[in-house]
Amino acid sequence: MMKPALNPVPAGLLLLTLAGGVACKQDQGFAPITVENTVIVTGDFDRLEDAILRAEVKSQLFEGYIVQPVYELSDTSGQSVQQVEKLFTELNEDQLPILFDYDALFLNSGARGLGAYVYNDVDADDALVSDAAVVQQVRDFVGRRKTLVATDWAYDMIEAAWPDKIDFVNEGDGTDAAQVGISETVVARVTDAEMVGVIGADQVELDFAFGYWTVMQDVGPDVTVHMRGDVLWRQEEGGGDALLEDVPLLVSFEADGGRVIFSSFSWRAQRPALADALLAGTVEGLNASVTEARRNESGSEGG
Repeated sequence: MMKPALNPVPAGLLLLTLAGGVACKQDQGFAPITVENTVIVTGDFDRLEDAILRAEVKSQLFEGYIVQPVYELSDTSGQSVQQVEKLFTELNEDQLPILFDYDALFLNSGARGLGAYVYNDVDADDALVSDAAVVQQVRDFVGRRKTLVATDWAYDMIEAAWPDKIDFVNEGDGTDAAQVGISETVVARVTDAEMVGVIGADQVELDFAFGYWTVMQDVGPDVTVHMRGDVLWRQEEGGGDALLEDVPLLVSFEADGGRVIFSSFSWRAQRPALADALLAGTVEGLNASVTEARRNESGSEGG
């Protein structure tokens, strides 16, 4: 596995309070959004909670592992963890979905219930993404001026809820069909001026640490592309590898007053300084306060 040296991201980058979000979101007509209480669904292939914990934003974990995480699992939250099915199927005291108690939902790649099959097995694993009530609940959640952040294999929920926003490779072939990316390091062009300001560079190296990652091909006219790059992907059996040029790698869009953010790559595979910048640069209204000392504790000065 190759790890990129992300020198363009300053090691001592400080993400101060971002209550107003990134300016371009207001220019595009997004309503003001405040993110103070987040819910995170764990997954086998990403760990978005790392950036949330460094930002010291209030969060609640729901366990969503398909089999077991491919990385070392350590309990850094000190909180009880409930299963993901409860988040999408049970009600709170006001008889509203538990999901509505939170300002933002973070769906890690490799979360249970969002794919065609159990990882490395043939049993079905689409209990959530194939449930019309769950998909509608996610749409309704975002429609309450909430935020959804999803990475890589969690794309099937975005495709189910907003099929016209992003064109995924092979999307007509059903669940998981876009998971054809090849493990590599990609030089990504940062195409959003405000994101350039947050990251401190107009290009970064992204580590696609796992094979079979989700490939986007194009986006709708009202979708913002924050990063683009040239990628290799696996064609149909016998077709070999092929190059796709200038495809979206990190995107966001408005949906009924809320906000949806998707990245083809795992945030955990990147250096913490870059993951923190992604959090600050995409999640509008997030009160993030990441100090250099906190980042050093998390090992962000390393590779």
